[in-house]
This record gives sequence, structure tokens and C-alpha cells, in this order.
Amino acid sequence: MNIEIKPVCADDYELAFVLTRELIEYHNLLDIFELTQERLSSLLGSGEVMSLIAYGDGAPAGIMNYFWKYTTFTGKKILYIEDLYTRSEFRGCGIGKRLIESAKAAAARNDCDSIELKCADWNCKSAGFYESLGMKQEKDWITYTLDKSLF
Repeated sequence: MNIEIKPVCADDYELAFVLTRELIEYHNLLDIFELTQERLSSLLGSGEVMSLIAYGDGAPAGIMNYFWKYTTFTGKKILYIEDLYTRSEFRGCGIGKRLIESAKAAAARNDCDSIELKCADWNCKSAGFYESLGMKQEKDWITYTLDKSLF
């Protein structure tokens, strides 16, 4: 399979939204999905969020949405992968690996300290994939969130 990874441009915003929505549907979380195509387009257009679309033999196969964080430990950036998704018919073809390789290249270009992502605790297949690439589950830190209803 010929795999091509392309940065999202304005012409791709609708496709980026469709692929992102498919990921949320895969997680069975459409009931709390509030992102609109217009909002994602605004985030992508402003550079707050970057997105790469993977194509398998010319067909849209997956997406990676990411942004920059930083760490006070080193003062360097962290590339944070918010969304990593491969359509079911393309899983096992190397799409996810190529998207992660693209993330590694972007992190290296930007002198990042690390790459981070979250994985649902039920998603053992994805966790195994991340571990096969050398990623490690964080053992020392627990993520806490404050829901918007509290501010």
C-alpha cells in the first residue's frame, strides 16, 4: 500500500472534521462531542492545532491532530497528540506508525522534550501499538481534569 501523509490545508478542513468525528464515534462518545466543523477550521487556520491526514492508495485513511505544550522541567515544547485515528479498513497497514513517525519528525524539528498522548484504558490494542513504538505508560502522574461546569 502506498501511504502518504499530508499536512491539512484549508481545502482539507471538512475531511479533518469528518475523520475526527469518526474517532469520537469509535470511542462511543458522540453524546458529548461538541466540536463543530467551523471551530476545528478556526483552530487549524490559526495554527493552535495542527493536523496531518494519512492517505492509503489515495484514499483518506487516518488523521493525527496535535498541538504544543511545554514542560517547566526543561523549558522545552512537548508535542501533544490529541487525536490519532486510522479507519478500520486501513488498520494494520502502517498508517498509525507513519503518523507517529511524522510526529517524531515534527518534535525533532521543534526541539521538543517529548511526545505525549492519552489512550483509553479499554483500548488495549492501541496501548500495545504505542508500547511497540517505545512509548511508555506514565506511572508517576495521574491526570486530573476540572469540568467546565465548575468554572
